[in-house]
Amino acid sequence: MQSPIIKRLFSDKISTILTLAIFFLVLLRIVILPLSPPGFYVDEAATGAHVVAMVKHQTNAHGQSWPLFSPSLGGGFTTPVYLYPLSLWAAIFGLSELSLRAFSQFVTIIAILFIGLGIRLWLNKRAGLMAVVIGLALPWGWLQGSLAWDPVMAPLMVSLAFFGWSLLLTRKDKNNNRKGHIILILALILLAYVYPPYWVSAPLLLVAAYATLYFKKRVSVRQIIYAGLASAVLVLPLINFILQPNTLNRSSSVSIFHNTSFIQAVGKFIVNIAILINPAFLFINGDFNLRHSTGFEGMLGYGAIIPIVFIIYLLVSKKHNKSKKLLTANETFLAVVAVVGYLISIVGSALTIEGQPHSLRACGAWPFVIIILAVSWSAILRSKNQWLKYITVLVFIIGTMAYAVNLAIFYPATSASEFNVPERTKIFTNQPVQYLPLALQYYETR
Repeated sequence: MQSPIIKRLFSDKISTILTLAIFFLVLLRIVILPLSPPGFYVDEAATGAHVVAMVKHQTNAHGQSWPLFSPSLGGGFTTPVYLYPLSLWAAIFGLSELSLRAFSQFVTIIAILFIGLGIRLWLNKRAGLMAVVIGLALPWGWLQGSLAWDPVMAPLMVSLAFFGWSLLLTRKDKNNNRKGHIILILALILLAYVYPPYWVSAPLLLVAAYATLYFKKRVSVRQIIYAGLASAVLVLPLINFILQPNTLNRSSSVSIFHNTSFIQAVGKFIVNIAILINPAFLFINGDFNLRHSTGFEGMLGYGAIIPIVFIIYLLVSKKHNKSKKLLTANETFLAVVAVVGYLISIVGSALTIEGQPHSLRACGAWPFVIIILAVSWSAILRSKNQWLKYITVLVFIIGTMAYAVNLAIFYPATSASEFNVPERTKIFTNQPVQYLPLALQYYETR
């Protein structure tokens, strides 16, 4: 006799297919992780040195006990939001490269699951499952979600913030209201701590979130004031760190305002935004840095081309009342919010002058892309155009599998020199002496 759970699962064929696809993609990520990327990059090894010291001595690699920020290579630093959870993970699963990489993969998958849960609150279970499949297949979160460095935490914080915000807008009971505020505020504050580009984007996302809640009449002015005060208190240690001379010098050196006029800086900012929304960056080439992207597909991949074009068409035609049957009010609202969230999330990257388009500095943007794509896929599946459905699914499957094959088989060879720590340390010979041994220290002490 068939159990009620199994019977319910197989009563919805699309949900069953999506569930199986989730298990397959998670398994595929696990299988590929030991193969690619091929070894540690210098920055990853430097972070690894801090983790080893934290696990063995409860200090960072420089001997500082329970540090807030740990100096790393090139004026950078390892953040507490990443170091402490990773150290706990390493204490349980070991200090190997694979273990530290597995933590990143785990965090990325959790981020994708929270986006799916948020979309489920707005739409339905099927849309939530679809979002998880899209997130697991998205190139932007695949390679970068395998690297052992701080930015991997940024998408998780964005996803948690989206989930908390969704609770506030879709659930009216006091319990969920309280949870929503706590999750939203803490996630965005931690986002600011995680990665310097989000010193700008995180406050903007917080303002945008509470502005939306206010105009939707889900929060009062008093609640906004309380949220602002709580955020201000929680961010004080970060502000103190930002105002330190070394931090200010590092931020200034990579800023678009460095050694230029205000007008020229604004022009550079606009150019950087254009680069980060360029179709070639999104679909074809991606980031040219082989540590951030394989170069085989863009950050969204070939499978996202049709859904992105389709959602643009629907949003434009919505104004002319031509697509009401395909796009619900909630879907339209979510799509618009996600577009705004994407633009805010790339602001921090666009304010820098190094290596544009710099997808890693904009990594908090891909959870918003998942939302946009999930809305588009929901509309596509409701469409009466069978060819549109078949072609979209076919391109998605081919694009995803082609990316996975490239990542597993070809990318390790093309990117090998980028992940060879002894070779890469030669590049840093002009850095302060105390930082030179840091990356190699990981291998000597673990």
